[in-house]
Amino acid sequence: MTITPETSKCYAAEENQNIGVDEGGLKSRHGSTISQVLQKAAGISSSFSTVTILDVAVSTNLGNVGNDSESFCYSALQTFLGQLYSLICLLCAENSIDIQCGNDVDVRILLLKEVAVDGPPEDTVQAVEDHHSVGPIVSLRRLASCGRPWQRVCSTDDEDGEIQLQLFLKLRNEALDESKGKIVIERLPSNPSHPASSTNMTASAAGDQATRVRHDAVAVGGTFDHLHVGHKLLLSMTALVINPNVQPDVNVERSLIVGITGDKLLENKKFSEHLQDWHQRQAAVQSFLLAFLVVNEPLQNLPSTMKEKQDETLGQIVKNNLPSGLVIEYVEIFDAFGPTITNESISALVLSGETRAGGEAVNSKRAEKQWASLDIFEVDVLDSAEADRDNSNHAAQDFQNKLSSTEIRRRLAKKSGTAD
Repeated sequence: MTITPETSKCYAAEENQNIGVDEGGLKSRHGSTISQVLQKAAGISSSFSTVTILDVAVSTNLGNVGNDSESFCYSALQTFLGQLYSLICLLCAENSIDIQCGNDVDVRILLLKEVAVDGPPEDTVQAVEDHHSVGPIVSLRRLASCGRPWQRVCSTDDEDGEIQLQLFLKLRNEALDESKGKIVIERLPSNPSHPASSTNMTASAAGDQATRVRHDAVAVGGTFDHLHVGHKLLLSMTALVINPNVQPDVNVERSLIVGITGDKLLENKKFSEHLQDWHQRQAAVQSFLLAFLVVNEPLQNLPSTMKEKQDETLGQIVKNNLPSGLVIEYVEIFDAFGPTITNESISALVLSGETRAGGEAVNSKRAEKQWASLDIFEVDVLDSAEADRDNSNHAAQDFQNKLSSTEIRRRLAKKSGTAD
């Protein structure tokens, strides 16, 4: 199941099938449908000179992935999300959907926990809703009734697609008044050679099924300039590492801390004239995380608090207090460590495979203070393996260019005529 967007110029799409993780078959099963939706969204971006938001809500049956579990299959889930984001990136490269072309699409993958179509008893449905009323895992009912201003829903034209579409519309109509419920429905050709049953997740396909314990205070850091799919995968997995609020009556502080590099450290970056300032980068990270974590509340109703520069170690701090009790902190940092060596309560760090050494350095610093080491969660670097197979060096290069903030700035410089 997939769905999509917000904002005044937004687009909505829906796909009925669970998406598997075997890389070779992912494009053949879902590439055509997703490509069609991306092209439609890109057309809207081009027509209105704005970036269209495409919310892709995907159902998955990976073990222990729900909000009600204190452990989950981290490796399998990050592989799943990584391959789906890789496919989207590849399809954008193939269809020339890009910030430089003026038709960029902001794709956000949301995770969906569906209630069966034939339905459990009503009290069971309510219990499911209680655990999936907020992200990162939400129920189909909660997604359908959230009130985000989707303008269009696209569904595959096969039987399973129609069943999911009608259920989504039924739940949406029950929850929203007519003025909010009006959306355009579009049915897209499915791939008859790959029925939905062929896409179910299996233990062998999902990779490492070992569970990892979730944490109450998790940190992640980066520059987050011109937020791209690599950043989105990193932020999504960070949100999934947070311990769920399984006992709302128990007062446990839970925090997600995002260290965002301060402007002064970036002055020597290439094409720095197209570098976003700290406030722009913080706003982009916030927008993505709130869309991922808060489905049942209008995002404009969530207050933010701002603190000015604290000291020479940490700068500005923006906070979101979510309805679930989770606090998100966006912290301006001036070194590679940030709050990981000033906040002892942090117990986990999420980082990309290429910054593994940074995690080791953080734990060395904490050891000097006789603090507990952080549990390190590594996110794979997205690669262009499928692009290499499909097309040659051109597709592979276009794919990699979309995962580089420096390359995005270079393309913007070329577009504006300021590139050397």
